[in-house]
Amino acid sequence: HWIRCKLVSDLTNSKGEVFGEREHHSALVRLVEKSDDLSGFLHSEVTQMPDIGIPGLEDLVLMPSFIYKRYFHGPRFQCHGGVIRGVGDNDTPGADSIALMRNQLPIREQFKAEENGGEVLLEALPMLIEAGFQNAGFVAMESEGFSSLPIGIDWSTNLRVPERNEILRMRSLRVAVEDAGVTVHDLVIVGDDDAPVLALKGLRLKSMAPVPDEQRFILER
Repeated sequence: HWIRCKLVSDLTNSKGEVFGEREHHSALVRLVEKSDDLSGFLHSEVTQMPDIGIPGLEDLVLMPSFIYKRYFHGPRFQCHGGVIRGVGDNDTPGADSIALMRNQLPIREQFKAEENGGEVLLEALPMLIEAGFQNAGFVAMESEGFSSLPIGIDWSTNLRVPERNEILRMRSLRVAVEDAGVTVHDLVIVGDDDAPVLALKGLRLKSMAPVPDEQRFILER
């Protein structure tokens, strides 16, 4: 089933009266019916994933502290676990890194129920998508010299919910540079036995501000 969605907010006048709405985001979302056998669907999804290779599993060359000196994210959103290595080349630079699940964040409680010992499972994996944004943004920061924010995704898929203590690795590659400071990236996240978890194609980032000279860096490839 395909559902067209949009995120809007009300436009109000000085009296607090609503006179319209502003559209912020739109998406075409696919819902799959639950089944004991999703092998056909999963095979179709895997064949559409970006062909950018499997992230390596090595020691970190850059710790999360290096990343978050350059990002504004607080500890509840610090889902980048550090850089394993630079990958690609000058035309398609990228990075292999660690992606953190919600239960692996520096501060794990994001909902009121969790502060009281409850558990919240988000099958849509929003923090892993955010980790992908941050990894691609890190690559764009290196290659373009600008901080960026995501403005669109051509295609994405969530293949499974990882195990609680699974180590997740991600790879993103900058596959194109468009006009007006927009970079385009593909990304995959895998877990144990290189089993795919999530993928993004055509992630677009918009340059927002130059990186200060003292925060610039080059990854070894």
